[in-house]
Amino acid sequence: MTKRTMPALFATLLLVAGLAFAQVDDRARELLEGLVNEAQFSEITTLDQTMTMTVYQGGEEIVTTTRMVIDYAGRRAAAVNEVMGMSVTMVYKDGAMTMTMGGMTMPVPEGMGSVFDGAFEQPGAANILDDPEAVATYDGQVEYGGVLSGQQVTYTGDFGVPGLGVEATTVHFVFDDGGRLIGQRIPTEGMDMLFVFTGEPKLAGSAFYDGEMYELSGDTATLFATIHYDEVKVNEPLDESLFE
Repeated sequence: MTKRTMPALFATLLLVAGLAFAQVDDRARELLEGLVNEAQFSEITTLDQTMTMTVYQGGEEIVTTTRMVIDYAGRRAAAVNEVMGMSVTMVYKDGAMTMTMGGMTMPVPEGMGSVFDGAFEQPGAANILDDPEAVATYDGQVEYGGVLSGQQVTYTGDFGVPGLGVEATTVHFVFDDGGRLIGQRIPTEGMDMLFVFTGEPKLAGSAFYDGEMYELSGDTATLFATIHYDEVKVNEPLDESLFE
């Protein structure tokens, strides 16, 4: 799992829409039920979101702006990525993918074809406790690196993320005293990733939170990126020029 997958992962981890009967203690269930209730929203037919990610690396800031446009009914999608003055547009329609850079259309490089994997799955469709063998336990109060503290629930089960090559089995959800999800810790190879959500969701009942991402090593949390949702539009007419 690379840092490039983090925005998509940041967005996917909150898309929870139901509880099943699993091995869950009472307090864990109470907190997760609140999370499920927050994630309920009506069916989405179109999505147009723009997100800016700033990565802090070697004393420098790398800013990437990504616009993702999805037509669920028509099974079309467009991704416009801008970084360091360069703009790349990828479009999926009629079962085929194209890539445009600098006004020129070119073959899609190997490894970039997965950008739309899972794109047409409705947000809110993942039920993290549908796995009958899933386990969720309440861990009490936790504190990580001075940047995230609250009541933790540890979930262990099937937590694969479509299109990202992520097959996580354990995720730690952190809630404030009011039961609101405020962050997550995700164990990864070599280090843990820490997500701290900031502000209110850009769309009620959705996963579109601004946030900060940290590398957690022992008791030290090192900021490596921030995410800001510049705009989120749902069920509005799409810019058809993106698909021409």
